[in-house]
Amino acid sequence: MSRSCAMLLLAALVASGCVTRAPYRYVTTQKQCFEPRPDPEPGTLRRSPPFPSLECQSSLYKTAFIEFQEDGNLFDPAQRRKALALIANEKRRLSNGKVITLVYVHGWKNNANQVHVTEKAKDVERFRLAISELGNRARDTAQKLGAPSPVPVVGIYIAWRGKSMKGPGWLTWLSYWGRRNVGNAVGGEELMSALNAVIEETVTSDADPSRVMFVGHSFGARVLENAVEKGVTLYDPERMVRAIPVRPRVDLVLYVNAANDARLSLQRVLNLQKDPIVVRHPDYKAEKCPAPDPHEPTCKEYPLIVAMTSRGDLATKYLQPIANTLNMDNGKGRPATPVPPPGSYVDSPPSGGRVRRTAPAHMRFMHSHDVEEIVCTGRPGERVACAASDPACAFAFRTRGDSDACFKVDRRTGSTSPALQVFNQTPFWIMNVDKRVIEDHGDIWNLSFLSMLGELMAPRGFFDPTAAPMRIQLR
Repeated sequence: MSRSCAMLLLAALVASGCVTRAPYRYVTTQKQCFEPRPDPEPGTLRRSPPFPSLECQSSLYKTAFIEFQEDGNLFDPAQRRKALALIANEKRRLSNGKVITLVYVHGWKNNANQVHVTEKAKDVERFRLAISELGNRARDTAQKLGAPSPVPVVGIYIAWRGKSMKGPGWLTWLSYWGRRNVGNAVGGEELMSALNAVIEETVTSDADPSRVMFVGHSFGARVLENAVEKGVTLYDPERMVRAIPVRPRVDLVLYVNAANDARLSLQRVLNLQKDPIVVRHPDYKAEKCPAPDPHEPTCKEYPLIVAMTSRGDLATKYLQPIANTLNMDNGKGRPATPVPPPGSYVDSPPSGGRVRRTAPAHMRFMHSHDVEEIVCTGRPGERVACAASDPACAFAFRTRGDSDACFKVDRRTGSTSPALQVFNQTPFWIMNVDKRVIEDHGDIWNLSFLSMLGELMAPRGFFDPTAAPMRIQLR
């Protein structure tokens, strides 16, 4: 490197600097979040201007922030207590105690701070829009059903120091290895405990109609997957008896543009193959479902976990394998590399090295579903549906915003040769999506993605005040 280039890089590093290691959110008294009851977790302002740990500007939805340090410990346990109190308070709004809790773990180059009013919206602001969209869907559903009140929505924003460097994007990519290793630590015992506590506060019994959904984006998906696989109980296998279904504790786990290698995902698929389960509609009756019907939601199979990555996500497609090859964490604390069982598959099984380098959605071998464009019917904005002649179609959706495009999500059926099988036929759905759904690595919570998510959630009765949750049984 020439001296002038070296001096330029040094100047850029000095100018960039590091972001604060302090929390962005502070627990303070917020009576408006609990009225008419008193705030069960009061606090005092610690700095000006503060970013409170709760946001309660709407009766349809509320948001709580829980921040984690780089070693995986909570910045302030009161943030967790405050978030759980908010869930408990919102459950009082409906007589049956139903609430929707959406837990979101943000990704690389993001934190829990708010942008200035003159700045471009970032992750916190985009999450607000997503929560408001869910609140609006709950309101619209209640109006259609003639229900007196919509299901309340609570968003839990799990924050960590995903953004550690200031400066231009071409420079801050150097934080990749540090943030990857921090993500491993954040997705540890403390987060696992917090996630289980959120589940238990939301779903207090088998009869509770409340719903829980987890979403992780980019390195946030890495954080979330690490925590889930360390011990978050998605369903209770000990209580499951053949032909006697149990309800899931978590309705859906969603990894978006996951900046994680495929080791944990592959192991989860292998575990689901060893102890196969199926997620069914609560009204499923075997005698009424003799054959697949793309228009009958009670007969379909549903996912427990979904990993989707944009075809425009060049960061995990190209940067991640290169960075993981350098392996600057030396594999410390990382899981062993599972090996796919021998067999004849439609796709060639990946090598162990590729499993350690590559995100699961970038390996065709791991894909359970294909997302294909179809001809849009009806007017822009109208719902689309699976064709009656297409039994492989799981669901269809329409993009929103700048383009009007329609897509269907098909379960892969493999080769015409019965000797060749699709490897992943489990309730862990893995797929790629078009750039018009998720544009690139940093994109999430846009209207088209929310439209896809809404159709994926629709048969589950998330927004119906009285609908029962899905059921899981042994296959």
